[in-house]
Amino acid sequence: MTVKNLRFIAIALAAVAVSACQKEPSTSDLHKDYLVYTAYDTDADFAAVETYFIPDSILVIGNNDKTEYWKDADALGIVDAVVARMDAAGYVRSEDKQAANVGLQMSYVRQVTYFVGYDNPYWWWYYPYYWTPGYWGNWGGWYYPYAVNYSYSTGSFISELLNLEAPQGQSEKLPVLWTSYMSGLLSGSTSVNTKLAVQGVNQAFTQSTYLTNK
Repeated sequence: MTVKNLRFIAIALAAVAVSACQKEPSTSDLHKDYLVYTAYDTDADFAAVETYFIPDSILVIGNNDKTEYWKDADALGIVDAVVARMDAAGYVRSEDKQAANVGLQMSYVRQVTYFVGYDNPYWWWYYPYYWTPGYWGNWGGWYYPYAVNYSYSTGSFISELLNLEAPQGQSEKLPVLWTSYMSGLLSGSTSVNTKLAVQGVNQAFTQSTYLTNK
């Protein structure tokens, strides 16, 4: 499959998501300026997780044909918000991703709109220089224990929690234990409202009460 096979959808809808064991987001999950959606593996034992690894950067998804990471003070402020909530949930940040129980990867959609469907949840395989399972270890693909069906639109953030203790091998897939999607984070036409992004991070953890080892 190539990029040409991906389904581009030019819509202004923020997101619609469905998982096998969860309802669609209710209006109680909506902020006046943004939407926060979370989904997770209902079989995951989050209480058994002790350590996590998170890069000090956010991957930028746009039209650039080279890897681009967001690493300035604003980006680090968003990463720090995730770290603070993970620490508050009882998890310990590891500086060694090979020694961590789980990994967190964050991405910002700057310019494009993709649609991820239940029959094709792996669009990032075909986007140049995106996060790959190989960044984390020897896995041949991704695995979602829950159905995914939503749009990734311009100005949105995606965070994913990965099970780094899953069996490795090119025939094995890296499980995604938790997904957070935030939309509506643009201020004006191009710049990110980092204050809203941090609020969105906090909302994602607030509505994910299962994400703790306490």
